[in-house]
Amino acid sequence: MAVFATGSRRHGTRSVSSNEHRWRQNILFAAMIGIPLLFLTPKNTLALDGPAIVQSNCVSCHNINGPAPTTFEGLLNRKAPDLFYAGSKFNRPWLVEWLQNPKQIRPAGELYLNHIAVNDGEDSIAAASIKPCPVELNPGQAEVVAGYLMTLRDETMETGVIDAGKKFSKAKALRLFRKQLPCVGCHSVNWGKKTIGGISGPNLTEAGLRLNPDWVYARIKDPQYWDPRTWMPKIDLSHKKLELLTLFIGSMNSYRQDVAQASDSASPRMPTPLSKFVSPPNATIETERNYRLYCVQCHGSQGNGLGVNNTAGALSVSPRDYLLASEMSKLKDDEIKSAITLGGDAVQKSGLMPGWGNTLGEKQIDALVLYLRKLCQCEAGG
Repeated sequence: MAVFATGSRRHGTRSVSSNEHRWRQNILFAAMIGIPLLFLTPKNTLALDGPAIVQSNCVSCHNINGPAPTTFEGLLNRKAPDLFYAGSKFNRPWLVEWLQNPKQIRPAGELYLNHIAVNDGEDSIAAASIKPCPVELNPGQAEVVAGYLMTLRDETMETGVIDAGKKFSKAKALRLFRKQLPCVGCHSVNWGKKTIGGISGPNLTEAGLRLNPDWVYARIKDPQYWDPRTWMPKIDLSHKKLELLTLFIGSMNSYRQDVAQASDSASPRMPTPLSKFVSPPNATIETERNYRLYCVQCHGSQGNGLGVNNTAGALSVSPRDYLLASEMSKLKDDEIKSAITLGGDAVQKSGLMPGWGNTLGEKQIDALVLYLRKLCQCEAGG
């Protein structure tokens, strides 16, 4: 083809330049994903280099090589979701569309702790502090970038686990999501004309379009495999319940942001520094970080039960106020430990309180019990 006759020549023999080599690769890739070759020239095929576009536009915020952060500092510094397993996580059609018109998926930002604003003791999300994705690609760029991202896979993830077309009881699924498990406390979903749920986790209102159901299943089954410092608890569930949750989440296909907007509207402009969060005397750094990461989202930065998920209206039962000595003193240390380890159901309280026993070790949980005693400045029976 004459189109390949533009390379450099040396000593009477043809030598292919690096740009032409990349151009040829891009033509082949464009043909594979259905971009008409009629419209391709050396200039615009170089502009349709998926890895190059990602390197120039995405890697300053996204991790495309792994691993995920394993420290609290790493979590605080992460700017955007990890993409090194994007091909396992996303549905390609959604990804192509989103790259052309980015929407906010995480109403509280990448890490909710970085965006909490305290006003009269109540936590909300400082919307102005959440920076939207500044990159909007054209259709051709979106296709090649999506094509590249879909090659970034976790080869150990089991596929074919979920039949997305399988019928299920939405009423049973909602009961599981909203009552029996703490999911609704952190994630928002559509139910009828309403959007219900919390804001410290990703918005799931269009998760069926966005997420590969096999990945959803794997993520619920073992959140810490994908993100060692995630504030999503690992809960032992049967395949039947994992499947039901996955199918329910997969049925969400209409993007809404009602809950997040309601929370944002009353927020001060700037977040409150972590140094202004409640901190009992002599608390260890590890225990303070565990409290902030796992507990603050519902129990609040001030320990008074007014965390972002509660003030957003997601919780049907208000979280316990740890500063209220008159109530905290009624609880035995073993009761507090059981609630943290096994969840609210274990102590006849709300199932919205998750169990952290598969996330934290026993010594870490014992330290949290002591931390809460210091917050309330009380002892059992005191």
